[in-house]
Amino acid sequence: MSRGAWWIAIACVVAVVPAVVYVAAGGRDFKPAASGNPCDARKWPSVDGTDQILQQAALSAIDGAACKLGVSSEALGLALTSQDKLDQFAKDNGISQSEVEQAARAGLLRAVDDGEASGEINGVTAFALRIAAQAVPIDRLIQLVRDQVYG
Repeated sequence: MSRGAWWIAIACVVAVVPAVVYVAAGGRDFKPAASGNPCDARKWPSVDGTDQILQQAALSAIDGAACKLGVSSEALGLALTSQDKLDQFAKDNGISQSEVEQAARAGLLRAVDDGEASGEINGVTAFALRIAAQAVPIDRLIQLVRDQVYG
């Protein structure tokens, strides 16, 4: 066998070995993890700084809104990437603008609850945030979630 043929044989073995190891390790039985229930409280990890708090709050808010709307967090999260996608999502799911607004507020209140339960938001701050959640214009709340999740 020529030297070039040896390199081709070695390259073929190197290309096939990872697939064989994957199958041997049970890779054919892999199933993606099921989506979590958006109605379950989200346990926040220990956060450091305002950006991390806002990011966790945005994720909890999406969960809370998804729970209120009876949809998955992932589907709602994708819809929140733009107003057009959110409008189409609402239309596809038979959800009115009013229901979206109510769900967004419920989601924000849920985020405050999750943050307080995780010990990352103190009671006084939680109280103030709950009042703010009822007063802030809904389009600003949705934009805040977009900014924190999608940058």
